Amino acid sequence: MDLGCERCYGEDAATVMEYCVKNLQTTQRIVSDSHFGVSVRKCPECGQQFVAIFTEFVDWQGGDDAQYFDVVPVTPIEAKYIVDAKDLLRDLGTLGNCRRRVSSDWPTGGTERISWKRGEFYVREGD
Repeated sequence: MDLGCERCYGEDAATVMEYCVKNLQTTQRIVSDSHFGVSVRKCPECGQQFVAIFTEFVDWQGGDDAQYFDVVPVTPIEAKYIVDAKDLLRDLGTLGNCRRRVSSDWPTGGTERISWKRGEFYVREGD
């Protein structure tokens, strides 16, 4: 399965994440909360669709809260499925279990790590 272009799905995870954050166009907001967001986005260069998942865990101490951001390439069928999902949290983690996704992990007190990840992942609402 061919996914994306060099800009939105190239080899360097940090470059891809920067491009995705700055350039992907939001086509559908599924969840829009200050600590948890899910949206369907599209690459303006090639039209590849993605589901973007942002989670922040507020500890109410010092403001250095853990933040996680995953950008998962999806097919049009998967994008529609997520928009219509009844159990969104369960279904999100199964996206892309057979393909890579670009991921930003920024734990409390730590430094941001951007990398390619594969496989099923756990999604939980931030707080």
